[in-house]
Amino acid sequence: MNKDEITGIVLAGGKSSRMGTDKGLLDFNGKKLVEIAVGLLSQVCGNIIISANSTNYDFTDYPVVKDIYPNSGPMGGIYSALKESTTKHNLVLSCDMPLIKTALLADLLKIRNDFEVIVPWHGDQKFEPMCAYYHKNVVAVFYEFIQQSNFKIPDTFETLRTYKFEINNKLDYYTKELFFNVNSKNDLSHLNKKLS
Repeated sequence: MNKDEITGIVLAGGKSSRMGTDKGLLDFNGKKLVEIAVGLLSQVCGNIIISANSTNYDFTDYPVVKDIYPNSGPMGGIYSALKESTTKHNLVLSCDMPLIKTALLADLLKIRNDFEVIVPWHGDQKFEPMCAYYHKNVVAVFYEFIQQSNFKIPDTFETLRTYKFEINNKLDYYTKELFFNVNSKNDLSHLNKKLS
């Protein structure tokens, strides 16, 4: 698949209530979290969109898309960005997952077979919908769920053609922290100490 056929969507628009500030603007390893996410996606995507509900990301020079339906969580952010996307193939990455590897993103893109969602999966109902592939077709289904005020992305997987990409230690790039989620300043401090 050509890079130009893929849009990378950075989810940066959360309320960050636990953080107390805009998550994507926090520094980690000398870069802002939003810049890390853009850097990862840019290696496999020819287009970048930032999903955010503020003007704080205008400095990136990438299109910033606000939620069409406020207070609909990450589903609303993904829905709005997918509506704006000009490509069928899209990779979503939340800005608060700075330890994601490009190899994982590349693996998600290798799986085709007309799947509408390709999502990392840990077994049971443990998914990573904030680091996943979404075909533009999912817009219609997300719209239905938003209208029903059901913002749980995994619930849509029963309706959409979904491939569960199993995450385990057989993957070359596997680490326990691969999907580490920065939800608080303590999390960020923990991460900086662990990697310093």
